[in-house]
Amino acid sequence: MLLGTLLSLLALIPLYFTMASELARYNVSQLQFGEVNFYPLDQAKSVTELSGLEVLGITNVSESEFGTTVKIQVLNHGQLVGKREVWAKVYSPAGKLREGMKIWLDLKAKGPIYLEFFFTGTAAELAESKISLGF
Repeated sequence: MLLGTLLSLLALIPLYFTMASELARYNVSQLQFGEVNFYPLDQAKSVTELSGLEVLGITNVSESEFGTTVKIQVLNHGQLVGKREVWAKVYSPAGKLREGMKIWLDLKAKGPIYLEFFFTGTAAELAESKISLGF
């Protein structure tokens, strides 16, 4: 009987490591003011602040009478789950800040994930601008 109790307690050890790794997936770190790292969109392939997050780039641009909606696809290799605030900045070709916005990134373990934001300029202005994402 003592041997059975000991074996059942030993069987709980793998459960502990599984639960610890699952908890890390659900514990998505949030932005801290003053500690935001901005990455130009063309260089934001792998985000170090969120391990396993990969930015693929702009997938859709649609223009309306009020401005332009931009969708940026993100891959979640780390299977993180939760919400995270992301900042975006749009710079003119001269390097001046045109617009800044806050985006909520809703991380799911499966399925496509998009960062979607609204730019008040035209699609032509956006095409000549540089976009930086802050994580």
